[in-house]
Amino acid sequence: MNKEVALKLSAKAKEIAKNFSNVNREFNRNNESFTLNKIIPLSEKTAVAIYDKSSRKKAIAFLYWINMGAGGWYYFIPTESHAYGMVKIQKYLQEVEEHNYPVNFQNTL
Repeated sequence: MNKEVALKLSAKAKEIAKNFSNVNREFNRNNESFTLNKIIPLSEKTAVAIYDKSSRKKAIAFLYWINMGAGGWYYFIPTESHAYGMVKIQKYLQEVEEHNYPVNFQNTL
């Protein structure tokens, strides 16, 4: 992960904590605040941010880089169902890669 992308990741993770700490936020019935505990890079374009909540619980955000315009980090709060689906997608990514690879050599001599 290059430095510019890493700095933007850190800023986004802190922004998430600030937004989720808003006492007027919908679904913040317990008036919880979030503190960024750590960021764990998963790959060049993905990471998780772990948050400590004022309720002594923890929360996690999955962040992913989209390289449009100047690029930016987006996120969602994953559930177990999201994680299971992402494990299953590996099979289809491999199938697409196997299909696309030979296309690189078509029409070349």
